[in-house]
Amino acid sequence: MKKVAIIGGGVSGVTFALNIQDYAHVTIFEREHSLLLKLLKTGNGKANIYNRNIELSAYNDHSFMNEHYNLIEVTLDEYFKRRGLLTYTDEEGRVYPYSRSAKGLKDFLLKDLKVEVKTATNVTNVTKEKNGYIINGEYYDYLVLATGSSAGLYKYPLDNNNDPLLNSLKLTRSALVPVIKTIKVKENLKLLHNNRSEVVMSLWMDGTLLFKEKGEVLFKEDGLSGIVSFVVSSYFEWAYKEHPKANYKITLDLIPLLGTLEIKEILKTKEDYDKVFAPFMVSYLKTLKDDNILNNVKALSFTPVALNNPENTQALSGGVLIEAITNDFNLKNDPNLFVLGEVLNIDGICGGYNLGFAIYSGIRSSKALLYKLSK
Repeated sequence: MKKVAIIGGGVSGVTFALNIQDYAHVTIFEREHSLLLKLLKTGNGKANIYNRNIELSAYNDHSFMNEHYNLIEVTLDEYFKRRGLLTYTDEEGRVYPYSRSAKGLKDFLLKDLKVEVKTATNVTNVTKEKNGYIINGEYYDYLVLATGSSAGLYKYPLDNNNDPLLNSLKLTRSALVPVIKTIKVKENLKLLHNNRSEVVMSLWMDGTLLFKEKGEVLFKEDGLSGIVSFVVSSYFEWAYKEHPKANYKITLDLIPLLGTLEIKEILKTKEDYDKVFAPFMVSYLKTLKDDNILNNVKALSFTPVALNNPENTQALSGGVLIEAITNDFNLKNDPNLFVLGEVLNIDGICGGYNLGFAIYSGIRSSKALLYKLSK
């Protein structure tokens, strides 16, 4: 049987292994003490596997994802049905295991895994031979790079200690930028700290609306958090990567259910804020120098700061250049090398888009290898 080395024991690597383990000798190399550890953190421990409302705009690279985005849902539906996992879809289209347990999903996937697993093994170098690869003195016919990212792993630097490995394989990556996180702002939000509001959040670049999203914002002393901010943070960092010199602004509609005329009837002076808002918001609004009450409540403005890396960062934008990869996730100039999931320069917004893509890449690439092995 052909020998396959998988570097990285996250969801993309394990998915790949599960699909080919009956047709090749597979070895997973994982530097941690166990597989699928990052899976335990997804969806606040509930494992938001994927999303049923996938749009092309939800990913950073529209050119590459145009081939894939509308295949993710059907591919993952079929995959988990075949594996016998019952799933649950919430009203926002987010898909979870029916148990809503990331630990349960981890155990479910690993119970069927029957490959060689080398944990506590950090691979930093691979030697390429004419028809294969040498890892720690052992030969493999195929190599799968599924090393993930450092998002949420603060014991590792931003590159996740992957650069020596990438360099040994002559792989080039783009700059890494934290996304799906609290949006740091220049304004002092101490009066709002640890309070929540239902808002419509809008992102502006040089006066042009880029994106808006409705949801709950959690105010921090120096930033905007909560799911709505996690979504907007990706669009902000993507835009900043392309246009770092532009002027960016985030506005909050604090009363999205009321129109302009209704608000003008209720809020005539700043003393009327307490008719609508909780004390924390009243205190903050009264500190604003802008006397335009309508602006303050329908377009409360903040100045976002790019490139910060808070503790709640859930993904990175950037990675191995997608131009070097085929639609089956193997290297164009080395078809026996597959590059999957987070290590690629592909990232999506909050809501199951990244985990779904990681699993999908494992499925799609493993099918490509199965086709090779069947010849």
